[in-house]
Amino acid sequence: MKHTAAISLLIGATLTVPASAGWLDKLTAAPETATQATEPQSNELVGSVMSQLGLSQSQSEGGLGSLLSLAQSSLGAEDFGQLSASIPDAEGLLAAAPATDSDAGMSGLLSKAGSLGSAFQGSAMVYDAFEKLGISKELVAPMTEILKSYLQTNGAEGSADLLLQGLSSLL
Repeated sequence: MKHTAAISLLIGATLTVPASAGWLDKLTAAPETATQATEPQSNELVGSVMSQLGLSQSQSEGGLGSLLSLAQSSLGAEDFGQLSASIPDAEGLLAAAPATDSDAGMSGLLSKAGSLGSAFQGSAMVYDAFEKLGISKELVAPMTEILKSYLQTNGAEGSADLLLQGLSSLL
């Protein structure tokens, strides 16, 4: 009888421990903290896109990179250099843009449409990149506006105008 009461007492105590097992919580929290610490931190521009458009960091970086990629292909090296110097981690953003195939998707159709189609192919590649990132095409204009506003406030003089020039086929 004594053994049964002792076992019942031990089982009862064991069942109540997880509810207040602080040390056990710390063990499971350690891997999450380490994972979170290794995630890249977003800059102010990426943070603005994330908060205003409700996108993840990778979507925001990839979308901004897609816009910069179009501007890079539209502007000369000197103008794009001035523009990218005003954008924190422009190279990282360009690298975050998903690769698009100029023969696939909307850009592929436009490449077959002759000179008129090729004028719009860069824009189509941005739309294709947004689709790959899981971003609605309707967010291209708001993301462009956030980038333009950022440059007007934080960029070198004329950088917002260079952005608009580089994205003219999109706007």
